[in-house]
Amino acid sequence: MFERARTKEQITKRSEEIINACDTLFSQGGYDAVHFKAISELTTFTRSTIYKYYQTKDEVLLDLLQREMLLWQDEFVALTKTSSPLPKEQYCKCMVNSMVFHDKMLRLASLLWLFLEKNSRVEKIAAFKKIMYQIYAALAESLDYHFPDASREEKAPLPNAIFAYVLGLHPMTYLTEKQIAAVEMAGQAYTPPEFQTLCYQGVYLLLGNL
Repeated sequence: MFERARTKEQITKRSEEIINACDTLFSQGGYDAVHFKAISELTTFTRSTIYKYYQTKDEVLLDLLQREMLLWQDEFVALTKTSSPLPKEQYCKCMVNSMVFHDKMLRLASLLWLFLEKNSRVEKIAAFKKIMYQIYAALAESLDYHFPDASREEKAPLPNAIFAYVLGLHPMTYLTEKQIAAVEMAGQAYTPPEFQTLCYQGVYLLLGNL
């Protein structure tokens, strides 16, 4: 028999179950595969119960993106937690390799401004932004450690610039079959650019003055 969640722990557990179902659906079929009916079929909740936690599927996806970004942060911090600063080339490789491993984060992030924030309540967006700023701060701390001779003015814009570049690049390197067909119909041969290579080149250039 279904019981209403009353404690903070119960509410968190219910939310995590919804997010886990969303994760499965998004991994299998992308954005269009995620909807409350499908989530209810993978959980113990009815659609009406899900609405008590989330008003839209985009709010669930926003929480999933938050979870994926925190996982990336933990891995990146672990990779770059060295006894002495890394050379710039190695630092960039660590960053890019960790991002490639977290492809789901990148695919979700490509939807952030177009769908997820647009269709979420302001308090949900604010909670996500708080985590995002935490991640920026962790990246800034990492840059301070590995590039101690660079000025604060040189390093301050980099967390935002790195994410803007990477998140803008990722959708360009993973076109759908329809997009590829459209390019070919326009009379152009298309070879998808390789994300990892372009990501490394771009991040290295952004860190060029450090």
